[in-house]
Amino acid sequence: MTRAGPAAQAGAVLEFDVIQNNEATAVTLDQTEVVIGRRNENREVHLDLSPDDLVSRVHARVWLEGNAVIVEDLGSRGGTLVDGAVISGPTELQPTAKVTLGSTDLRVRRTLPQRKSKAGKGHKKPRKKPAAASQLVNAPEVRLEPKAAASAASCTVFHLEKAVDGTIEQLAIPCEEFIVGRKHPETEIGLDLTGDLLVSRTHARVWHTRGICWVEDLNSTHGTRVNGAPINGALVIQPTDQVQIGSVVLRITVQTAEDTGPEVPLTEGHKPEKEDVFPELDSYPVYKEDSYSYHAPGNRSSAELEAAYQSRKSPMGRIRGTHYRKLDQSIAQADVAESVQKILPDLSRSLDTLGDATAVAQWLVDQLPEWMNGVKRASIFLIQEKGEGGRRLHVLAHMPALKPILSDILAHRAWHHRTGYAWQQVDKKESVRRLSMHAGLYVPLICMGEELGMLCVENTEEESEFSPEQLAGVMAVAQFAAVHLQHRLARETGNESSG
Repeated sequence: MTRAGPAAQAGAVLEFDVIQNNEATAVTLDQTEVVIGRRNENREVHLDLSPDDLVSRVHARVWLEGNAVIVEDLGSRGGTLVDGAVISGPTELQPTAKVTLGSTDLRVRRTLPQRKSKAGKGHKKPRKKPAAASQLVNAPEVRLEPKAAASAASCTVFHLEKAVDGTIEQLAIPCEEFIVGRKHPETEIGLDLTGDLLVSRTHARVWHTRGICWVEDLNSTHGTRVNGAPINGALVIQPTDQVQIGSVVLRITVQTAEDTGPEVPLTEGHKPEKEDVFPELDSYPVYKEDSYSYHAPGNRSSAELEAAYQSRKSPMGRIRGTHYRKLDQSIAQADVAESVQKILPDLSRSLDTLGDATAVAQWLVDQLPEWMNGVKRASIFLIQEKGEGGRRLHVLAHMPALKPILSDILAHRAWHHRTGYAWQQVDKKESVRRLSMHAGLYVPLICMGEELGMLCVENTEEESEFSPEQLAGVMAVAQFAAVHLQHRLARETGNESSG
């Protein structure tokens, strides 16, 4: 199919409706060919769909050909769908067609230049936070605004009973999380308590994940109380709990739309298991602890894990997966970062010269910053049985001396799905608690089917990220590391038994 050049369509432009997180934004571009993706340094993107991490950096392109609008996938990892069907080549769009890239829906139209949007070069207007709570008067069910109704199947609704000065109101907020505070221009407030001088401008955050509702105090002046007790950080709450913010007492119930089945994670492109107890999340909590619970294969049911999730302390921050690589995916030389290619031929011989498992792990974490740009911190966690606590995840080696962080939920997902993950810290609007680490890699250490531990690297520079080639490089190193660690551990266990 021959593409029309800009001169052939000088009298027409492309207009997009971009639908993300139940919000629709209109963007008009005064050009006849548009590359869609996420902002990157390698290729210009005309329509930036950040922060949708399921969208590839260069995902698809749309162009005008005569009176037709054509879309083509550009080798994205998650594919491009038109009306729910994956396309394999240039496809003509009907006026009512829905184009899906990642978790973003688009509707594309050919229009005339006078409708040009002020959005300029296609960077979307900032997405709005959830709308403020709306009062329900004798309403048996929640009615969403028209722009949210299109995505109602994936919507979470918080039902609030708000009590103040003996008056009770019933409110509903359709979103995944919201901020409680007083209206001001810097932050979108989901529950506006303006007028209550005991309420800080950004007082508390409420969110729902994995069937659990959380409330977190955001360093407010007068604090947040649950059942009369002040909370420090985040706490799991039940529908019967009383959450006091200023002079207001809330009871919070969460309603989620009925699903026909689990959502298919587009980033990994596989069919979900009957029960995926480590599903893909929008973001993952990060902790800094002496050791972490380890749930072995066969002990990973929802019932066994639910109590563990609800008993967690407040996380230090949150991270979001950016890309992945399966352990069984063959690694070609071109896939691996060039700096790592140079050390792989001699890596096994170097590891042979080291003594016990600790020496192997410490040498690896010390060498990784020299092998790969951007590695500022590195650690190896090992699954060990110490004392009466059973098998847990302990730090075996790390650099620098500071205690490393870990999202053990993402680590278990990496083991469970036999996958290495790259991640970035979520932005400040999503988590007020900030990590000094801005990007990282999690690579499971598995040998002969045995889960041994996790190899982690991190970059402390703002807006940093690890490339797919760097992920493949660390995974190649991890293959050697797993073999040598298993050998050392078996030898050390044998020596202990014979002793």
